[in-house]
Amino acid sequence: MTPVFIFSTPRAGSTLLQRILACHEKIATSPEPWILLPLLSMTKSSSACHTYTSSYSVDTCAKAIKSFTSNINQVADKNNSAHYQKLLENFVLSLYQAASENNEYFFVDKTPRYYYIVNEIIKLLPHAKFIFLFRNPLQTYASVLTTWNNNNFFKLYRNKDDLYLAPKLLSSAYKKHQNQSIAINYDDLVTNTSVTLKQVFEYLNIAELAPEKLCLTEQRFAPNEMGDPTGQYKYKEVSANSINNWQEIINNPVRKWYMKRYLTHLGENVAQHYGYSTQALQQQVDSLPTQNNAGLLSDLLGIIYHNLVCKLKLNLIFSKKHNQRNSGFYD
Repeated sequence: MTPVFIFSTPRAGSTLLQRILACHEKIATSPEPWILLPLLSMTKSSSACHTYTSSYSVDTCAKAIKSFTSNINQVADKNNSAHYQKLLENFVLSLYQAASENNEYFFVDKTPRYYYIVNEIIKLLPHAKFIFLFRNPLQTYASVLTTWNNNNFFKLYRNKDDLYLAPKLLSSAYKKHQNQSIAINYDDLVTNTSVTLKQVFEYLNIAELAPEKLCLTEQRFAPNEMGDPTGQYKYKEVSANSINNWQEIINNPVRKWYMKRYLTHLGENVAQHYGYSTQALQQQVDSLPTQNNAGLLSDLLGIIYHNLVCKLKLNLIFSKKHNQRNSGFYD
């Protein structure tokens, strides 16, 4: 069993890529396992766990587990047995194997918030396959805004890391591991599908997917499962219709100003790894027509509120309360 990881930000098209790959007879998958987030964060202090929260003391737990795993390694040295890292690797591989119904050769784990632990995953499973999926950050921002935030900024603090931290972590991780991974662009995936998939299957070293096997309607996940809550039901086949949707969302002077500010925050290095130029993207924003001046005040207040919550780190408290009431950010 060889795991295949899709590393991307949320709302970057990873569910689409996952469903395409699942059409191949040698590839199994399951909607967003999330399993490695707790497993690879067990020895991290609370300050290193970003937005992870728990009802117990994370710091005490991490200290205890570090001590426990250290004892395992000491015994392993004496008895010439497996160290903790190897035991954990075998455990994870056994889970992926158990989730594969027909003993497929690959198992695709697509969990967008693995952006927190890309380096740890590659260290644990160096022989796995790693696909970095990059999407125009303006498309991603607009999709997060409309899918999870009712097209306003007031509760965007829940996705602060998804929008501001994830692109930088993914860019850095790809730069570090590009020799053992592959990077593809969402626009290429939906506009030049056959060529992009050929690159992916060559990287996996398996036969290409026959065109008649590409049937997305057979690869839908249940509504109560994790994953794209809209696209997998809206599109029955690979479609490029979503590429320019962001231009209808960034539709007034406040939004255009804020998106240009966002691109500046990401920086040119991140934009280049994503396959874009910050200046070119900002020029695209400038060229957009203004269509919704009626929403100026609401957007401005929402942006002020969102930034104030993040600056005071109230987003950590609000997000924890939100998670206690709901299944996560995917609602």
